[in-house]
Amino acid sequence: MLVPDGVYRRTAGTPEFVRIVKPLHRRVHAASISQQPFMGPEAAAAMRRLAYPRYYLDFETVDFAVPKWIGTRPYQQIPFQWSCHVEQRGGSIAHHMFLDLTGAPPMRAFAESLLAVLGDSGAIFVYNMAFEKTRILELAAMFPDLAASLDALIPRIVDLLPIAREYYYHPAMKGSWSIKKVLPTIAPELDYAKLDGVASSGDAPLAYLEATHPETTEARRAELDAALRRYCANDTLAMVELVRTFSDT
Repeated sequence: MLVPDGVYRRTAGTPEFVRIVKPLHRRVHAASISQQPFMGPEAAAAMRRLAYPRYYLDFETVDFAVPKWIGTRPYQQIPFQWSCHVEQRGGSIAHHMFLDLTGAPPMRAFAESLLAVLGDSGAIFVYNMAFEKTRILELAAMFPDLAASLDALIPRIVDLLPIAREYYYHPAMKGSWSIKKVLPTIAPELDYAKLDGVASSGDAPLAYLEATHPETTEARRAELDAALRRYCANDTLAMVELVRTFSDT
């Protein structure tokens, strides 16, 4: 039987096919055929509803099979770095970062410095919020005196992944909405492939482990420090560019 183009399923008890293409599939199909990106006109309206100041946030973590510090468990994701670009209503951008390569427990300093930058109002943008949200809740459980302030961050989080999936697609993404697939289509100058030393989420914990090893030279530690800073800052600047692209539609 010849079946028209599209996605179909056979109805129960009959030889007929019923079209079940979802809007997302239609957008991907149309962009792939035309080789033109799709940008939903509702994207700009969605961005306008979000409050200032806007915080673009990303964490880097390391996990140990054998816990290294009291109060941690095997394979727990221990945050050792955050990057945050802060955007004011007028468009000005400031960048803040925390990175601890001393080898000491980084968790409390991570949490305190994060709270100092994020304040008590404004949208906090992340990409795939489950990761950052879980780390924040774990820090709240670890430090009860910071718990109320950390818990108050959760309602402010805005996940850009479902927004990107709803409003944007470029043929070069090849079916993936990973930030590393989206970014080259909107800001090629920030492509992760151009980063040296640390260019992926898998590279970051390896860089941390090498940087905190007692036999690592100071020169090598400085190289790893710079590479981690470039990589994590690229993550948050990528979100700035994404929101600006959506806002311009």
